Amino acid sequence: MNAIDRARRLLSSDGATLSVVNGKRERIYYDRGVKSLTDVLDSNRALLGGAAVADKLVGKAAAMLMISGGVDEVYGEVMSDGAVETFEKFGTKYSFGTRIQGITNRDGTAPCPMEQTVKYIDDPAVAEEAIKRTQKILKLRAQGGKMKKLGFGMMRLPLLSSDQKDIDFEQVNKMVDEFLLHGFEYFDTAWMYHEHTSEIVARECLVKRYPRECFKLATKLPVFSLTCAEDMQKIFDEQCKKCGVEYFDYYLLHNLNKGDYPAVQEYDAFAFARKLKAEGKIRHYGFSFHDTPQLLDRILTEHPDAEFVQLQINYLDWESEGVQSKNCWEVARKHNKPVIVMEPVKGGTLAKVPADAEGLFRAVRPDMSVPSWAIRFAAGLDGVFMVLSGMSNLEQLEDNMSFMERFRPLNAEERLTVNKVSGVIKGTGAIACTACRYCTENCPKNIPIPDYFSLYNLHLIEGKNGWSSQFNYYEALTVDHGKASDCVKCGACEGHCPQHLKIRDLLEKVSGVFES
Repeated sequence: MNAIDRARRLLSSDGATLSVVNGKRERIYYDRGVKSLTDVLDSNRALLGGAAVADKLVGKAAAMLMISGGVDEVYGEVMSDGAVETFEKFGTKYSFGTRIQGITNRDGTAPCPMEQTVKYIDDPAVAEEAIKRTQKILKLRAQGGKMKKLGFGMMRLPLLSSDQKDIDFEQVNKMVDEFLLHGFEYFDTAWMYHEHTSEIVARECLVKRYPRECFKLATKLPVFSLTCAEDMQKIFDEQCKKCGVEYFDYYLLHNLNKGDYPAVQEYDAFAFARKLKAEGKIRHYGFSFHDTPQLLDRILTEHPDAEFVQLQINYLDWESEGVQSKNCWEVARKHNKPVIVMEPVKGGTLAKVPADAEGLFRAVRPDMSVPSWAIRFAAGLDGVFMVLSGMSNLEQLEDNMSFMERFRPLNAEERLTVNKVSGVIKGTGAIACTACRYCTENCPKNIPIPDYFSLYNLHLIEGKNGWSSQFNYYEALTVDHGKASDCVKCGACEGHCPQHLKIRDLLEKVSGVFES
């Protein structure tokens, strides 16, 4: 009896799902899915090299694992088209009892998670790594419990150049992997982030690489771009295509304010969201908000069906007369709406604070990073179920995960320290920009306003010590962009600023520092 026939006979044992024959070595396994294969690859990889393998159900994922392990011949009682194509591509001998188009999950409601994992992978070694990651993540999800409070904000992704579309996909892939492997699952993108590229990044780095069970995805309807009610469906359909999904876990009406709320009413955007939920195309809907607590109260009163609200909250804006974080949070709590926090580090402003402010933090918690104080402040507020962080590199991600994986809110002493630091920062005169980049969308002079404001704030913090570096960065930006002094005072930027900044006046300050 040859090896493959022997493997087939062993597979007929009661409950057997996989059998391996390699010379005199014979093994029978009983786990479902591809677990038996990954276990063998981890503990006894040499067993597969040159072996004959019989399997109850062979899809592309199992085929990739077998090829990665060096299997010589495969028999599948049931084998998918994807498995057949894979074996033929790599020259592995195969046979089957029944051939099927594809493999579904155990409920029969969606494709098998492992098949989704390898759908776009052609390298068996890469497939093996991806499958093992997915197994770990699904195991974490199976343990249940509440979502961890840190969300991956996809609006400040790592770049390869100053071009907002020039995304460092390799680094984003690593960040997504680490985020999921540490038990976090919420990703937030939007139509206009990274000059309309962020949703595509979500597709390439998240959706194509992981089964839908591994993550929660949120995006937003740009109500400020609507010209008619029909635009809402067109944009939503395009968002599904850009993200590569059939549904979103969270869908938001983006950036509601007094200027855009009339369009929400005219086009009945909340009714559109309700329709999407009834159709199963979104799981939850709400809105992000940048305006007064009075308007927030009105919107929540007129639309009590909104399931959550996304607010800008950080310790610098907590008592701010412009942003009014505290007052807006209180309105959300009055209406008993769960809160998602955006801008907890205020676009990076609270990641690098003046030396005396940092000293206050270090005196109390020398082991904690400066940004951790801002995120923990927001995450500890009553009713907050998610805090978004726009992380620009792997180091920022790792730091955030280090204190949010087992989150502890600020204690009384830490809250007092935050209040002191807020006073120090306000005393520097730093520009309260969050680098959302809404202001750059229609600038006729292509002025990178947030980048200039960031350099200006850095100048206030570092002073003359960092002048050479600050000036060089400014000069480099002006090669492909307008200078601060090129501003024609059209005011288009100010109409889109969630912080209500007097951008035209502030650009004059920037020009005075870097162009004088």
